[in-house]
Amino acid sequence: MRTSASLGVVAAFAAFACPSLAYAETPQESLVRQWLTSAALGLTTDIGTSSFDPATQTVTLSDVSIGSVDDNLFTVHFDELSVEDPRTAPGGAFAAHAIRGSNWRLEIHFDVGNWFPGLAELEAGASKELDKVTPPTTRQKPVNRAQESGGDKQEDSAASPPSEEPKVGAEKAQPSVVTYSISADTLLVERLVVPPAPNRLPLDRPLYETFFRFMDWSSSIRADWVEANEVSVESNGLNEEDFITTYSLVYLSGMHEHRVERSGFNSMEQKSKSETSPLKSVTIDSAYVVGTNTGALLEALDPSRYVGGVGDGKRRILYSQYGYNDITVSFDGATASIGNIEANNVFLRQTAQPVLKQLIEAFSDPKRIEADPFSFISSILPNYTQLMGVDFVQANKLQIKAGDNFDFAINRFDGNGIDGNGIGAFTLRDITAAAKETSTKISLSLLTFQDIRFGSLAALLELGKSASEGKQPSGKVMYDAVVNGGTSLGFVELSALSVESPLGSVGLDSLALTSGDYFGTLPQRGDFTFTSLSLPVSLLLDETLVSELTAMGYETVDLSGGMTLTYDADKGDLRLEDLTLKADDMGVVSGDFHLGGLPLSLVEKPDEIEARMNDATLVSASVTYGNDGIVEKAFEAQAKKLDQDGDKFRQNTAGALPLMLNALKDPELQARFEGPISDFIKDPKSITFTIAPEKPVPLADLEKVDTEKPNDLIRLLNVGVTANE
Repeated sequence: MRTSASLGVVAAFAAFACPSLAYAETPQESLVRQWLTSAALGLTTDIGTSSFDPATQTVTLSDVSIGSVDDNLFTVHFDELSVEDPRTAPGGAFAAHAIRGSNWRLEIHFDVGNWFPGLAELEAGASKELDKVTPPTTRQKPVNRAQESGGDKQEDSAASPPSEEPKVGAEKAQPSVVTYSISADTLLVERLVVPPAPNRLPLDRPLYETFFRFMDWSSSIRADWVEANEVSVESNGLNEEDFITTYSLVYLSGMHEHRVERSGFNSMEQKSKSETSPLKSVTIDSAYVVGTNTGALLEALDPSRYVGGVGDGKRRILYSQYGYNDITVSFDGATASIGNIEANNVFLRQTAQPVLKQLIEAFSDPKRIEADPFSFISSILPNYTQLMGVDFVQANKLQIKAGDNFDFAINRFDGNGIDGNGIGAFTLRDITAAAKETSTKISLSLLTFQDIRFGSLAALLELGKSASEGKQPSGKVMYDAVVNGGTSLGFVELSALSVESPLGSVGLDSLALTSGDYFGTLPQRGDFTFTSLSLPVSLLLDETLVSELTAMGYETVDLSGGMTLTYDADKGDLRLEDLTLKADDMGVVSGDFHLGGLPLSLVEKPDEIEARMNDATLVSASVTYGNDGIVEKAFEAQAKKLDQDGDKFRQNTAGALPLMLNALKDPELQARFEGPISDFIKDPKSITFTIAPEKPVPLADLEKVDTEKPNDLIRLLNVGVTANE
């Protein structure tokens, strides 16, 4: 979102905090003039008239203009500005009981070429769009304290500035110039105390040092209450992205000692000025922020507060809580809405190096970025991702609608422990989706992800650097990326999934995935389970299987199962354990599998990976089938096709087994299989096949086996079979 709740307030505050005025005849007018001159920081001012009312101890200024778009790139105007009970407070601070402004307007001429010449050079030839962050939302709307203004509301208008003449010989167009116009009917500040303005820094100091010094000073301003009524924000120069945003009220409460105890806005509406824009409007009923700590912001971002140029990594709470209420975003043919968003303990950290300083220094020489963008990203991104996080965030009643044809909703979203290192957990509850044209409905009761660990960004960037240079990554780089660069999920859970369509209904009671025993970020153990996956037989892809199951009387298949996968990174043992797949009224399949010779160290020698993979070994394996009725039904169905009795057909098949096994042409192997298989066919309870070679079999040896001679493979793997045990 391009507008900010604080934008109107900051602009309003700057409007009375910056000007310098002409000569005031009374001591009170002189005091106001001196304060404004001190706080103006050299900006030009024009004042129509000045007066003092002894009865109310109020200095009133009319037709006040501060700054110049041409000289200062912004300007502020008040129809009237009044200061009630101006006085000098201890320490030379300026104080007033109240300050009121009517019909004020701030115009910002955002000219990248003038403000950020380095960035302009880098972005030459492309339009630069500024994304504005929308601030928090208030649950209880405060009552407006400002008195009704008797004057007519000043109309909002801001003409697009004329495009600049291209320089002779220039090959690239300069970034576009954008004007932001902010206005309000009234401004009220109660119990204001402003400390003396700081001294200016020498001109050779970096711009950000002046910015942070001014921010530090402005954050020490005290006020019980600040509000602006009927605020409007308008952009010009963004073409199809131009917008108009209005607020009925923007407010701050309890400004003191680098804190704002409460702030927010009411009744926000943003509309696109372009009829062709896909985004039509955004509305927010209210927003709020509790416990804003600007001191934390300064400590995290100001490079001068990094001891020795190195950050301490400590978290500092920026907002104790913020929230939005009743958000609606309208697009061409669709709407998205959220009932409420709330976040607790939004924090910032001092990163290893100050991000802002890195950016300023990088953009001071943009050709270096163009020449080596990967190095720029590698230096900025690790610090940026560690900059901020939030303890808890929640959103309720999320919905997306596309007319009457599509509806998607999430009743609630929860997230906690979110920062650059990972996410403690996030959970979606009561998810629904419906598509009218396809007559499809989907619902999901719960989807949760826990213990999400982000891998080392440095490891991935190093791997990416090798790829960008067209080089084969070294073994060390690959090993580091595998061990430390991956993102891991400690736990995933899904419950009560339902899909309804003309093809039938599919359901899943639950699914869970757990990982652990980490080697770096690589999990060496994973457990997977699911229960009651139910689907119509007609949805199976194999037509023959569908036909046979239907002939056996099956209309649906209901599956449950699970498995455990373990890996020993040092020894190279990969085990599939306790594999279970159960189908109701059919049977259960269980098994295990063991491979050896796959240590993680093999990635350290990329050129040898393929050869070393052939040295991996098959150690053992087994699979067991426990019958739950499908064997009898299969024989019954086949017997029916042959017009025979099912039991007799099964017994006859068992009797014919020796003839079938003659294909092995090996009496010893025939005897090994004949008895157990015959017993299972006659009395189908369970049957188990095992692979237990005398010593682990290299995979390369398996590739050498002649597939037309199964006996060789059976002997090599020492395949065995048992029944009904």
